[in-house]
Amino acid sequence: MTGSAAASSNGSRRSAELHVDPAAKFQPILLRRPRRGAREWLPVLLRQRRLSTLGVLVVFLALQFLIPARLVIGGLGAVGRPSVAVGILLACLWLLSARRRGGLPAGRQPIRWLLGGYLSVQIFSYAVGYDRMLPQIEANSADRWLIFNIAMVGVGLAVADGVRTRRQLDVLLRAVVGFSAVMAFVGLLQFLRIVDLTQFIRFPGLRHNYALIGVGARGDADFARVAGTANHYIEFGVVLALVLPIALHYAFFAAPGWRRVIHWVFVGLIASSIPLSISRSAILTVAVSMGLLAVVWPWRRRYNVFVIAVLATAVFHVVNRGVLGTIRALFSNLDNDPSIQGRLSDSAFVSQMFAERPWTGRGAGTVIPERYILLDNQIYGTVIGGGVLGLLALVSLFVVPYLISRSVRLRGLSEESRHLGQALAAVMPAALLASGTFDSFGFATFVGVLFVVIGATGALLRLENVRPSSAITRTEPGSRYVTTPLTAGLRDHLQRNVKTCGQPLNVSTSDQEQP
Repeated sequence: MTGSAAASSNGSRRSAELHVDPAAKFQPILLRRPRRGAREWLPVLLRQRRLSTLGVLVVFLALQFLIPARLVIGGLGAVGRPSVAVGILLACLWLLSARRRGGLPAGRQPIRWLLGGYLSVQIFSYAVGYDRMLPQIEANSADRWLIFNIAMVGVGLAVADGVRTRRQLDVLLRAVVGFSAVMAFVGLLQFLRIVDLTQFIRFPGLRHNYALIGVGARGDADFARVAGTANHYIEFGVVLALVLPIALHYAFFAAPGWRRVIHWVFVGLIASSIPLSISRSAILTVAVSMGLLAVVWPWRRRYNVFVIAVLATAVFHVVNRGVLGTIRALFSNLDNDPSIQGRLSDSAFVSQMFAERPWTGRGAGTVIPERYILLDNQIYGTVIGGGVLGLLALVSLFVVPYLISRSVRLRGLSEESRHLGQALAAVMPAALLASGTFDSFGFATFVGVLFVVIGATGALLRLENVRPSSAITRTEPGSRYVTTPLTAGLRDHLQRNVKTCGQPLNVSTSDQEQP
């Protein structure tokens, strides 16, 4: 090869190495492909492939659901869950990508601003707490709170900006469903008194932060209530209730054959395990999430799901006599329930503490039972710890993703994307309601699922290229799918009869039912 040809070859090879595929933006590289002559003992996977954001996120979910919540890294306390360490890694990788030109996907990404604003409020509240000269026990709690929130925000940003294709998003959400089904199966084995698998899970370097919760009892007959691998019975039921709409989405749109069967098995495991927590919070959460999902279904699907639900409830009642009656008693005997009365009695304490520091609060993560009282309500805890500013940040964390998902529901290009948008939207109000019934941000599995869903709404918005100016997709009467809200007809009527300053709404039709 001549000198000029060699130079040309080297130049083209160098330019190819420097070229970055636009589709590969925000691809955190944990191990690059080794150069020639690299050590051959490296595992084949690490020698031949790059570990992508999706792979790290799946590892995060596996650690969240498969390792009991009370197994932590020694010396780190409650924030020492291995999944939290992965969240910190994702936050660092996102920052490195953000500092690199072209490292993040181009275009609008409201989730990025939402999570950035939320974390900024937590940092400000952290400084407010230290400004009042915290005692050491509160300072330690504030440190753990900030570390935990950085990790969860890192997870949300990694999903929103790191998922590159719609297929990757589906893989991630299917992983959420699959791991939730595994946790439900562990809870089912506990309820049937077959085996408690959490007693046999051990990993080097991990120790129990608290004793395993085990199988509890509730009601006059001491019915078993289970937590699976979650930290508490309430968290177990609420997390499954939040994942159920996503599980139903993938069951409805799964390809015929064994894939569809597997997804319906997942749905069955998740749905049947929710009552095993014997928790009011779980029942309220599943009622809200399923109600918001069913409102966009065609009537035939609603009837089918209703009939199946009634039959499944009857079978559950026959197999597990008394469990449903115990759950019903949780709602019918509210006046005599100590947990309800305790929550109501907390109102006076919350009002007093809020009046002292109404705008900035006492500092995020500093309101701990050891020095105050046990506030079994995330809204109350946020009001005292973060004040009005912290409460606005918390509520925005639920409201903004809901509006984004609803936008995808109304403007998505396919029925599958629109239904996924509604499934993600259904999670947010249900999670907000659950946060008013227990201290939800004290439970890492709940928060991990929440931030994955928040990031998924941003990823879906970006991948579907949905904008406020996009045309609303609606169906005509008699079509197969229900796409727009009930107010869509009224809006069209007003646009036809009232003169406005803007342009008329561009409405298209799609997904007509085939004969």
